[in-house]
Amino acid sequence: MRILIIGNGFIASELINRLYQEKNKILALSRSFKKEIKCEQIVGDIFSFDIFKLILTWNPQVIIHTAWVTTYELYKNDQINFKYAKFTQELAEIITKTDTKHLIVLGSCAEYGTQYSTSTAGVTKLSPTNIYAQQKVNSLNIIRETLLKSNKRLSWARIFHPYGPGQDKQRLLPYLINSIKENKNFKLNNTTTRYDWITTRDIASAISWIINHETPIETDIGTGVGYTNPELLNVLENFLGSIRQSNVYNFDTPGKHEVSVVGPKSPLFKAGWSPTDNLIDGIKWISK
Repeated sequence: MRILIIGNGFIASELINRLYQEKNKILALSRSFKKEIKCEQIVGDIFSFDIFKLILTWNPQVIIHTAWVTTYELYKNDQINFKYAKFTQELAEIITKTDTKHLIVLGSCAEYGTQYSTSTAGVTKLSPTNIYAQQKVNSLNIIRETLLKSNKRLSWARIFHPYGPGQDKQRLLPYLINSIKENKNFKLNNTTTRYDWITTRDIASAISWIINHETPIETDIGTGVGYTNPELLNVLENFLGSIRQSNVYNFDTPGKHEVSVVGPKSPLFKAGWSPTDNLIDGIKWISK
């Protein structure tokens, strides 16, 4: 199968390698070249549709759109989200005029907003609370209509809390691992929300499943298991063999506690896909 992947970040890199190993023909488009990626790469500005017109002569059967703003601590309300949303909508419009059969876009659990129970695609109401999530939801609504009119397949895969090799060191898991290893002080700003942590290799497995099976337009990619940040820290300290007597917490006020976890009846689970990694397996993998 001919698959075009837009972006080469830490999620896309694992996805590229997985699909390449499955004997697909992969072409990656991004602003930078990565020598560790095993496929043909084109370096260019994703916002240049002149480049896209050239690339689409390659006639991809599937396009996987992974690119969006993710700059740590800035991405939630960065105005560039509007530019990525416009790009996503224009991409869908262009696909209607090509032989591409299937567009897969990586969404985010942030689209669900604040929830107090698990989230299930197609059931849980979308309640985005920042520009990043709002523009994701807006793009979904627009491209769904665009592609369905053209009899194209759309998959919108909401990623929960990803981790894997090459992740930004400021993100929580690599930040905690490095702090523990180097015996540095740190602070947990949220101690009550339960988060669903999923490895990038399980995300790649889920996307491969979506390509090869009939699934609903909206799906969730997570493990279905949630950890609070203190529980996550406890697992990390036990694994790394460096348990300290005290850690710096910024405790939240009592009351309802948020949940950012995939529900047990989520479409991918019902379809037969399941993650391979539990939290310990994932930590072992990224700690090699």
